[in-house]
Amino acid sequence: MLKLNNMKKIAVIVESKHTCEFCHREFVRERTLLSHLCEQKQRWLNKDIKGNRLGFQCWLQFYNKNSMSRTKNKTYEEFIKSAYYTAFVKFGNYCAEVNVVNVSRFVDWLLKENTKLDNWHSDSVYTTFLQDYLRKEDPFDAIHRGIEHTMLLAKEANIQPHDLLRYGNVNKICYAITTGKISPWMLYQSDSGTRFLDTLNPDHVKMIIDYIDPEQWAIKFKRDLEITKQIREILSAGGY
Repeated sequence: MLKLNNMKKIAVIVESKHTCEFCHREFVRERTLLSHLCEQKQRWLNKDIKGNRLGFQCWLQFYNKNSMSRTKNKTYEEFIKSAYYTAFVKFGNYCAEVNVVNVSRFVDWLLKENTKLDNWHSDSVYTTFLQDYLRKEDPFDAIHRGIEHTMLLAKEANIQPHDLLRYGNVNKICYAITTGKISPWMLYQSDSGTRFLDTLNPDHVKMIIDYIDPEQWAIKFKRDLEITKQIREILSAGGY
């Protein structure tokens, strides 16, 4: 009878074991399972962090470009088990930190250039992409982004957005140019933009010259005369 009772107790313990759905480790007590934190569970709990969300979307884009199969959508559960998880979360955090202008286009460019994954979060790599992207992006997207950013900086400076290039902080404006927030479309096709460029000192010119290359942009404007005219009219109507 004693042996039978012991066997029943053992059976109850076995049946009441709680299993981690991520690492499949078993626990007798539920509260122990709840406090348990394996690597994959931690990854799942971090799923709503911006860098992780961006990393997941970039991983999907990477997977779709490199996989022969198009029959199944990959899930976040598969992402946290991927050997690429850490690299893509690192890249996602980088994109969030520097506020990458167009993450999807950046990933497309990285894949096209066959850039090693370990170098995706490199400042020099992003700079090369950004300078290329600014010359090729839709001009109206560039102006929309520029107006939004002048509104942000103007609010901080307590001035009107259309006056930012006239009275705003030069260092902040130059930094916005190097991060793609203010495009050469706005600088060259607005009265305030051309005046701003004329007032820059040599150090500021050196800081932004690779992003606003006058010769390249002059050629672009001549090739896109109709769009250039429309952009100038939009900026003029807005007081820029």
